[in-house]
Amino acid sequence: MKLTIDRAGRYETLMIEEAGQTDILPGSFRNFRGEKRKDQKGKIVNDEGKRNFNLALNLSEEALDDLASTGLNIKVRPPRDEEYGDEPLRFVKVNVAFGGKYPPELYLMQGNRKKRLTENQLALLDAARFSKVELVIRTYHKDEDSTTLYLQNGYFWIEQDPINAKYADYEEVAADDEYYEE
Repeated sequence: MKLTIDRAGRYETLMIEEAGQTDILPGSFRNFRGEKRKDQKGKIVNDEGKRNFNLALNLSEEALDDLASTGLNIKVRPPRDEEYGDEPLRFVKVNVAFGGKYPPELYLMQGNRKKRLTENQLALLDAARFSKVELVIRTYHKDEDSTTLYLQNGYFWIEQDPINAKYADYEEVAADDEYYEE
């Protein structure tokens, strides 16, 4: 994963290139659907309609320090198994907000095709396997001690299984069309 930080203007813009499946954390770390979620103790950890995902920061110490200087709260989970050389998991939460003046532009990429996603289609990304992801994320500073990330643009390449790839060029017939020509 490659990170570039543009500090021109009032807010920083982060450009993430060549991210993959392990960088956009899977499972409960993704909530593109925006569903209400509670932790094991019953405390609400995500309100209904709040869409977000967590981005792993598989970066050098220098890049992590640079990010932290923007005021980001970088979360750290201890390694699962230190005996095998696992590293701590460092990550940040990225919000996906459609309610503002400039909603994000998000694209689903497959082969040489792209499809712009609507807000109602984002749930597709919750269970997807990504071969590549590229993102433009902007910061928002509520105050000196608080920085929030918002997704501005995203391109999500879906890992295509071999059978789907084999038949990708076939014309799909709608369910109500006659399948066989007479």
